[in-house]
Amino acid sequence: MLLKKLVFDNYKTYYGHQEIDLYIPEDVRNEKKQNIILLGGLNGAGKTTILKAILYILFGKRGMAESEYKRLFSNVINNTFFDEGGRECSVSLSLETDIGEEWTLKVKWYFDKVKRVSHEQRALEVRGAKSKHAKHARIDNIEVYNKFIDRIIPYNAAPFFIFDGEEIKDIVLRQNSHEMKEAIHKITGMESYKLLLKDLRALKSSLENKLARSVSQIKLTNIQTELNDINETITTLETRRNKYLAEIRNYEKLINEAKTERNNKLSHNSKSREAIIKQQTRIDTELKLAKDDLNTFLKQNMINIILRNKISNLKRQLKLENEVSHKRILQDVSLTPYRKFMDQLLSKSITPPLTNEQLLQIKKLGEEVWIKENDVRHAAVPSEIKEIHDITTNDYSYIQSIIIKDKKQATQSINKIEKLQQELNSLEVEIRNAPEAVNIEEENNKIDLLTSKLGEVKLKFNNITKKLSKANEEKANLNNKLTRLSGQNESLEELQTRNVQVERIIKAIEQYVTEVTTMKANFIKDEFSKMLKKLFRKQEEFGKIEFDIHTYAIRLYNDRMQEISIQDRSAGEMQMISSALIWALTKASDLSLPMVIDTPLGRLDSYHRNHLINHYYKELSEQVIILSTDTEITQDYVNLMKNNSYKQYMLDYNESKKYTIIRDGYFKFVRG
Repeated sequence: MLLKKLVFDNYKTYYGHQEIDLYIPEDVRNEKKQNIILLGGLNGAGKTTILKAILYILFGKRGMAESEYKRLFSNVINNTFFDEGGRECSVSLSLETDIGEEWTLKVKWYFDKVKRVSHEQRALEVRGAKSKHAKHARIDNIEVYNKFIDRIIPYNAAPFFIFDGEEIKDIVLRQNSHEMKEAIHKITGMESYKLLLKDLRALKSSLENKLARSVSQIKLTNIQTELNDINETITTLETRRNKYLAEIRNYEKLINEAKTERNNKLSHNSKSREAIIKQQTRIDTELKLAKDDLNTFLKQNMINIILRNKISNLKRQLKLENEVSHKRILQDVSLTPYRKFMDQLLSKSITPPLTNEQLLQIKKLGEEVWIKENDVRHAAVPSEIKEIHDITTNDYSYIQSIIIKDKKQATQSINKIEKLQQELNSLEVEIRNAPEAVNIEEENNKIDLLTSKLGEVKLKFNNITKKLSKANEEKANLNNKLTRLSGQNESLEELQTRNVQVERIIKAIEQYVTEVTTMKANFIKDEFSKMLKKLFRKQEEFGKIEFDIHTYAIRLYNDRMQEISIQDRSAGEMQMISSALIWALTKASDLSLPMVIDTPLGRLDSYHRNHLINHYYKELSEQVIILSTDTEITQDYVNLMKNNSYKQYMLDYNESKKYTIIRDGYFKFVRG
């Protein structure tokens, strides 16, 4: 990442619109080896203002109490501009990310007539690497903005890249703190491995939960086997049923033929018997028609009649659910303004922060008040009615349009058939009792025999029909179970395989993290040791240097292997030690970041100054921005900076007008 431009609009000591071009082209960095931007000025000219402005644009109020914010920013508007009637000021920073995007971050403050900050506004503009148009966003949710910024510069890593040179010793003094360890983890890339392990462990926990609820493939196979068996049984039963049905029809045909033959004999016997036979024929015809009508009616309406109560209950339930759904929609529409208002309200920063439980209570109580004040009770959703069906509008309309059939018509048809059968049986008795001129005993015996066999076949047919009905019901249950279980996308075996794979990955990454941690720690120790020996005037000052892998703490030993207290070193020496640590962390880092350093040479003698410039700053980063005072400048410093700096600016403070103008001409400032 590289900083491109810093813009002030009436911010603090910078009057009017002033810009600092911080960008160093790639050919200058790589070929000319010029990686330094110089900004020089007297004390009070605004050097520290530049450093703090960059920090605030990136990280805002993080690490800052509200009272401290009000104290620091109550006077950020330029006094001359305020006296002229101005009531707003701003700072913006443009930067280029590693993927070529250009981000412009802007903070603007508004003031009242007594110079108090009324409110602050943030904005972000992102332009793609090859895009002519930028995407603009106003920052309303600061937490989302913070996560966005942490993608390029983690907040805890900022002290290693943007710092006051005279306070750099604090890095060593705070080396055992939790914040320091967290910052080093983020700089060296170890934090990303930790987050990956956290995500993998969460995935493993999820897989284990799924395993507890999963269905094995064996169970699915068993259900499929049962379904295949029941299908074979149904096929066998249907074959036997059709066979018995054919026998029934054959016996009925034989009985009718025997009766016709007998009746033909009787028709020649007497007039009375002929009348009975005609009547019998008529009733027999009516009986056949009645049976056909009943069969037709039952085929068309049997399911409707059987499920009459269930269809009626389903219609009623669906109607209630539809009313509940409609009321829920009305309620959601009525509560939408309230929910939008609460989301905006609770997204604001609250000090002290509320817990999630308190936030939920506020939302619940607010919803009750909203319902009462806005008369939303008409859309209240009954809690006793639950929506258990999920059907389309077409399915709902189809079910509601189903006509419920009554069994009365079937009952009447059955009664009619029974009545005709009784009449037919009575006529049969009359025919037998009528005087006979011919012997029809053989025909009667044949009819009786066929009727007896017909009864046996009908009994078998009814038994087969019951078994077939039961088998079809069992088949439906198995199909439902199979469909329900198959709806679980992953089987037990698949989940077990994934769980084992995730567990292996976790172990591999844990081992990788251990080895990388050791490697990074050793690398940091080596780089720290090399740079420390380059920077220190006394080359044999330290006999041994240790960097603890677990605590990330530095230990220094003299030539007699006695530990040296870092806190007892001079301010200049502690600055060298801290600089060496920053060097080592930067080289071990997964981040490519610019360095912004305020007054880095103030406490150093000429020897250590030259070493810091020769061996440190020109190799530290692709972009090093140095803010310096006149007391740091020597002729050697000027010569070194002329060769290694790309741009030089002078912060020219006008004593009479009380504001600073940014000009080119750093070396003129030095000569002056």
